[in-house]
Amino acid sequence: MSGGGHRATLFVLGALMYLVDANANKHVTSIASVSGGSLTNGLVGQNVHFRETNGAQFRERVASPLATQIAKHGTLFAPALSKIYVAFLVIFGIAAVVVPWLLPWPWYLKLLSFLVLITLWGWYFGLRGRICARAFGVTLFSPNGRETPLAGIKKKDLDHVICSTEFRSAEQVYFAGDFVYSYALGYGVPGNLSLASAVQASADFPGGFPPTVLSTKDLNFEGAPPPSAGGPPEAPAEMVLTDGGVYDNMGEQWARGFATRIKRCPNLDTGRIAPNQLVVVNASARIPWIPFRRRFLPLVGELMALLRVNNVMYINTTNVRRQAIVDSFNPADPTKASALPSTLVQITQSPFVVADAFATGTTKVAQRAREVQEFLKNGPSKDAWKKIASDNATVATSLGKFGTEVTARLIYQGYVVTMCNLYVLFGGDFGIDYPLIPGELSIERFRALIA
Repeated sequence: MSGGGHRATLFVLGALMYLVDANANKHVTSIASVSGGSLTNGLVGQNVHFRETNGAQFRERVASPLATQIAKHGTLFAPALSKIYVAFLVIFGIAAVVVPWLLPWPWYLKLLSFLVLITLWGWYFGLRGRICARAFGVTLFSPNGRETPLAGIKKKDLDHVICSTEFRSAEQVYFAGDFVYSYALGYGVPGNLSLASAVQASADFPGGFPPTVLSTKDLNFEGAPPPSAGGPPEAPAEMVLTDGGVYDNMGEQWARGFATRIKRCPNLDTGRIAPNQLVVVNASARIPWIPFRRRFLPLVGELMALLRVNNVMYINTTNVRRQAIVDSFNPADPTKASALPSTLVQITQSPFVVADAFATGTTKVAQRAREVQEFLKNGPSKDAWKKIASDNATVATSLGKFGTEVTARLIYQGYVVTMCNLYVLFGGDFGIDYPLIPGELSIERFRALIA
């Protein structure tokens, strides 16, 4: 499940709702997530056993509370402390810039007081990651008034894997209910780490939040490779983390690298089932044509160019990953086989896209595609679905409140596109049925989730 702020939180929620309604959830061995998708993943792990829940339980304990929270309050700015923090940040910033020059002091004391206040303001500004973690804890991850520990999402036969990126190793760190793992750091345990802190580290959007620093004291890492093989020169006292999407914004590397990872780390193999099918739910917005008008400004133009370079590199890494997923499996071409057949559910897609692509021919896949085309006649038109996809893909990457209509529309698209894509591409070919569920082509059911 990808990143993308609350846009991703809701879109992937729709995908999970479909898996539950289709009774396919009982086959799920892991749910891996990044950033906004980790809000959903963490809440699911906290509130239900995904493999054992049913549609009514999932709506009551996960879908309705999450949809209501985001529609009406959001997460980051919902608690009073967040509002107080922002208000004081603005007031303090103005005071730091203005007040020193109004004091009846010599110029050098004014300058000194200005530098001291700006430094203090910078320190205070750097606390926004902690404020975000606390907001996640208050709004989603404190069901009994106490923050849920990361260990609280451990479920039998199912891993909820929350992905972050470690700055120094430039690799993914995986947080789950009974382990913390990265190739460079080795295998550890969750210790006293809270679920909210792990999710915030996964959602540490560069520029929006500073890197998260987590102590490794209680994580008991072991089995790190030697420095010559990419390990640290000595056991680190802390992890320096940023958004999981910096390394892999679709969270798909957990499943795609599973076999290799358990060979490196036997501790991960205990009680885990290797996946034989991968569904990637991608709520990343398409990058539009962006004018670059500041290129002539000295220094500023170069800084903006550097930021654009980072964006281009990010776009191309995700493009390569998406293409690898598409190339891993083509149900109409048996020669395109893979050890892990994979498929994409994209926020930029109408549910017609995959069906239209495979509807020609006499294969089982073509037959299923035509059945989806017929099924979709009972809902919005092809043009209406194109507009829904376009509107959803351009929803801001935000942690604020979305309102009822946008919230319902994102869940609705996630549900229907997942249903149609999986029916066409996987059908029942892998021993798992992905049925077309009558009555799910109306958005009203998803509006009703919001209390």
